[in-house]
Amino acid sequence: MKPTRAQRAAALEQWAERVGPSDLVEAETAILRTIAELAQRREDLDAQLAEAVSAARTQQRTWAEIGIMLGVSKQAAHRKYGNPAPT
Repeated sequence: MKPTRAQRAAALEQWAERVGPSDLVEAETAILRTIAELAQRREDLDAQLAEAVSAARTQQRTWAEIGIMLGVSKQAAHRKYGNPAPT
């Protein structure tokens, strides 16, 4: 199982507590923070999109209609959103 972003951040914090000042090298991290923020926003949007697709299906919207709104085929929409992953 892949560690979550929060788990990776916690591991990094633990490492930072163990490392000495002489081991550190100054680095510009703004772009990395930007990447992390955008990745989180993408995860949030993906979850919202999945909820919207589920709501559309509850309202009897077809996979063809949903696919059109997503800019993909009905098959691609169904493949991505139609079968929930096993738990």
